[in-house]
Amino acid sequence: MPRGTTGMTRSGRRSGGWSTEATYSAPGTRCSCSAYSTPSPIRITVTLKVTPGAPAKIVIIHEVNSSKAAWVVLDRHFRRDFRHLEKHIVCKVAAFQDHLQVQTLKPIWSNPSSKSTAEVKDVQRFAVTIDLSSETPSATHRVPNMSSPVSYFASLSNHGIHETSSMDACSMPYFSGMSLTIDDTQSLSNGKYEEQMTAQYDSSERPVLCIGCGLKSVLYIKESMKFPFSEIQAATSEFSNENLLGEGGFGHVYKGQLKDGQAIAAKVRKEASTQGYTEFFSEVQVLSFARHRNIVMLLGYCCKESYNILVYEYICNNSLEWHLFDKSASLLEWHKRHAIAIGIAKGLRFLHEECRAGPIIHRDLRPSNVLLTHDFVPMLGDFGLAKWKAASDSIETRILGQSGYLAPEYAQYGMVSVRTDVYAFGIVLFQLISGRKVLDEYEGQSTHILQWAEPLVVNLAAHELIDERIKDTYDAYGLYQLARAAYLCVRANPEQRPSMGEVVSLIETENEHIRDLSRQFIPHFMK
Repeated sequence: MPRGTTGMTRSGRRSGGWSTEATYSAPGTRCSCSAYSTPSPIRITVTLKVTPGAPAKIVIIHEVNSSKAAWVVLDRHFRRDFRHLEKHIVCKVAAFQDHLQVQTLKPIWSNPSSKSTAEVKDVQRFAVTIDLSSETPSATHRVPNMSSPVSYFASLSNHGIHETSSMDACSMPYFSGMSLTIDDTQSLSNGKYEEQMTAQYDSSERPVLCIGCGLKSVLYIKESMKFPFSEIQAATSEFSNENLLGEGGFGHVYKGQLKDGQAIAAKVRKEASTQGYTEFFSEVQVLSFARHRNIVMLLGYCCKESYNILVYEYICNNSLEWHLFDKSASLLEWHKRHAIAIGIAKGLRFLHEECRAGPIIHRDLRPSNVLLTHDFVPMLGDFGLAKWKAASDSIETRILGQSGYLAPEYAQYGMVSVRTDVYAFGIVLFQLISGRKVLDEYEGQSTHILQWAEPLVVNLAAHELIDERIKDTYDAYGLYQLARAAYLCVRANPEQRPSMGEVVSLIETENEHIRDLSRQFIPHFMK
């Protein structure tokens, strides 16, 4: 390719593949470089190559090492793989940040690890580079469409630039508004550099769990989930009363903070708890497989003498029960209630149908076990009563959980299945709609919420279910969706109840009338 031209190559699907090449001349471009006293015309050849393959981080290692790149600039979503990449890439590394500026992650050259050669060879089975530039007509100023997971890098070479180099955005029209400045003068010892980069990675890359308060979660669980007792003791300030969050059938729950800043909720088993060691290790086993947006993450556990402790990520905005029934809580608006219902349903669907270890039955679904973030994302917690589903359709077991939420077959015969959770979800739906407790005291008598709610649904009076506090702001079609789903979930015959996958479809279905109107007025966006 002659100097003064810029080439772009794009390859697409993993097999078959295709590519296009666009060339254009940029005779008037300038690159401002601090190594020169006065700006002078500089022409840079930039080659963009797209390589399909999997896993992406291995493809990156192969491409970087085969091209002998001096710098690697990673896209934002590859920052989480930096720890792995730095072991196998000898050159310097930078990465785009969320604000589209570039941060230097690895300012020095290093030696690759002994494993890198073998891993790079392995990628040849997965990665294929396709170049059909000679068969494809050229186009001018065409931007590649990065629609598939790819490794993407640009190699720049200009031997006249030494210490500090920068690229003027005006010389590349597709990168306007972005500037890249790379300083080669930094030098750190390997030990200090690794420590600094690790600390920086840990603090900046953890995903935000709650936008409202900035609470962060963890990217991954360490290999050993067992915490030292001293670490949990220090994190909770010796299990102080100031950190006590609450008390349940399992024991006390304490808020704490680990040394790395991770907020935790430590659930300490009572010495004489009705839930024994079997339930404790059941929860550890079950939750080790439960990783979902709507499920509280188990970080680990701790055992010492009479202490059995489960360590969860801390969820910052109380429980659904508090938001529905506490007088000091602000009113839960309709759109939040609807979103919470969908989130709970998706969490249960994951446990029943999508968990890789097999169906998991929660067995104790109720508003107090649904925790909320400040963004009102619901998260299912308190799996002390959770258990694996056996090969048969039902499991005989002793009765556990709160009576108002127990399905008839569970309360009478101790038979539990995934439909038991579906029944409890129907009760929670009626509570979300009405703002009522499961057992209401009226004139000295307790009335179960179903005795009041089911006749209203049967008589097509679902509007009478709505919480009086939001009667002027609810969506009628959304109310119909939730009321219909709740009614189906609480059928006495478990075989007549829908699965949680079917429930999600029921309550997520859009209003067909609204959809038809949308097609008429904005047909372009509905294609």
